[in-house]
Amino acid sequence: MNSSNRASHATQRRLGALLAVSLIWLAPTIACGSFAPRPTPTPTPSPEISTAATQPAGSEPQVETMPTPLPAAPTETPTPEPTATLTPTVAPGTALAVGAQARVTAPAGLNYRDLPSTNANLLGQFGTGILVTVLDGPVTADNFTWWQIDDGQGNVGWAAQGDGETEWISPRLGDPQPANRPPQVGDRVRVTMPAGGQLSVRNQPGTNAAVVARVNPGQEFTVLAGPQQASGFSWYQVRSDDGSIEGWAADGDGSDRWLSPLE
Repeated sequence: MNSSNRASHATQRRLGALLAVSLIWLAPTIACGSFAPRPTPTPTPSPEISTAATQPAGSEPQVETMPTPLPAAPTETPTPEPTATLTPTVAPGTALAVGAQARVTAPAGLNYRDLPSTNANLLGQFGTGILVTVLDGPVTADNFTWWQIDDGQGNVGWAAQGDGETEWISPRLGDPQPANRPPQVGDRVRVTMPAGGQLSVRNQPGTNAAVVARVNPGQEFTVLAGPQQASGFSWYQVRSDDGSIEGWAADGDGSDRWLSPLE
């Protein structure tokens, strides 16, 4: 064999060896496949499961609430009608009653006390003819019927209605009449001098003041001012209805009242 043939055979042997080595190296790759990562399959959502894609981003989830049942209406219990208490109606002026006016008719004045009893403290005396307001009563004690009365002048106390024969406190007011009490500014007064006497009206309080007029019993005046003390008397400024007489007059001497308010 010549040298060219030997070189050709040597080349063929080398190529065969390289091919064998290549096949050995590629065998694991062909057996195991490619080393590239496989894509992860995307799961398909079940139609029974609601996904977050149906809720707008940033909004609160909508929660369905069941309606709260209304409470049953309470059963109404009928309220019994109150039993009416009939209060007898008393005609005005026929009987004494709390809150009504009355007149003191005791001939010599009427004592009043701090309690409805003859043993209670004596507070004073109401004048004959004055109007009073009944505050409380009646209370029966010591064989008398007692009423608490107020004369509107700051005097309040318990007084007996009468002694069984004479009425001392009367519900019958009648027409205005002279009351045995001191006058007040604004009162209408009547001259109640004893029969045959006259009342002096002066230009100033006091027995030394000049006489403006002398008036008879029954004359009526309006009290403008007073009282003022002078010469041992209480003086009131009075004026007649027509204005012809105006001056100062004493209301009494301690035993007789010369100026009596009309009530």
